[in-house]
Amino acid sequence: MLFQTNYRLVGDRSTERGKELMVLFMERGPSPGEIAHYIHVDGTGGTVITENSDIAELHDVAMAYSRFMEFEILPIRKAEEAVTDILKHFG
Repeated sequence: MLFQTNYRLVGDRSTERGKELMVLFMERGPSPGEIAHYIHVDGTGGTVITENSDIAELHDVAMAYSRFMEFEILPIRKAEEAVTDILKHFG
């Protein structure tokens, strides 16, 4: 299943805290099933697209980063896969 995880940085923006976050990123590597990772250019956070069969994988990531970020995790579908279902209701 595909998921879109939007995250927002929380807490102070000190250099020390930023270094702590980067160390954690380097230790953990990409999120399980990561397809793409985008950073919001306003500096507030980012969006990660993953494919996971078990939501526990994303829960683990959220818990690991929870002191640095708040998360919104949404199940998503590719548009071309959803069109048939959409047309059943609006066609």
